[in-house]
Amino acid sequence: MASERRWIFLLAVLVALLGSAIYALRQPLEFETSTLVRIKAPPLPKEFSINFGWGTDFWHSPDLAIQVAKKIRITDEPEGTWPIVSWLYEHLEINEADGLLTLKLRGGFEQRAVRDALAGYIEQASEKLKNDLRTTIEAESRRLSDLQAALEGYRQQLIQTLERRLEERRTALQSQRESIQKEIQDFLKPRLVQMRVNEQGATLESWYYRNQLEALLRRLEGVERELDLFGTRGIRAFENEYGHVLAVEEKIEALSRARLEAHRLLESQWEPLEVVTPAPLPQGPVGPDRLSMILWGTGSGAVLGLVLAIFLPRRRGQHKPERDS
Repeated sequence: MASERRWIFLLAVLVALLGSAIYALRQPLEFETSTLVRIKAPPLPKEFSINFGWGTDFWHSPDLAIQVAKKIRITDEPEGTWPIVSWLYEHLEINEADGLLTLKLRGGFEQRAVRDALAGYIEQASEKLKNDLRTTIEAESRRLSDLQAALEGYRQQLIQTLERRLEERRTALQSQRESIQKEIQDFLKPRLVQMRVNEQGATLESWYYRNQLEALLRRLEGVERELDLFGTRGIRAFENEYGHVLAVEEKIEALSRARLEAHRLLESQWEPLEVVTPAPLPQGPVGPDRLSMILWGTGSGAVLGLVLAIFLPRRRGQHKPERDS
């Protein structure tokens, strides 16, 4: 019985060894390559409140893998391009440090296919970055254009309000000027004789009338000066209120410059992706680890054989004992 259990254990180990060896030897050689890239934030004006999400999710986008699959053929089979989609999506390793991205790709394809796949992935990523940048800038530019139109309407409203206020103030000043002029005329008519008295013969009453007249003339001068100010400066005479108009105009001008700078950036074919170290051609295989596969397979077979040997049911005896006659 012990010999039978031993043979079962050895048979399980041998089968597992042969099976794992065949499996390991049939696995294709794996090659690995890597590249170092830098993503440059677009030099947009501060008016463009854009937050570009170019993290790991962007690089693991299935759209990128599909675009690469359309251009790179791994095998000669008709559908040979499509295995690259899951391969790139699942096996592309990305590490970020100090503003640099290290992209590493490993696969069971020929050396040139691995290198070209990663290079094509970088190329498609650059195109997608530029397209995303263009789409985002155009959308943000439309938002700024709407904001600029709203500010222009607000500016016109401010100017109209100041112009109405200017007209009201000018009308009031003209009325004051006419009233003061009439008051001066009424004041001077009965007192022409007293106002001719010289300083040596001036009485207290004439001195009082002279001061009253000078006060009226000063008021008239102030009204005339204010009317001249409104005539030369217009609504700019309201310095505090007109300051709001200037602030709005400055904001409108800043938005216009920002949109122009963003448009120039798009026309300049700005590259958001810089390849610091291109993906080299792999020099030798890095996998698979066939020895580990064989050892794991053999170990699993040994465990299975040990379990079978321990729990093997006992056989009943072939010969029954003879009865006494």
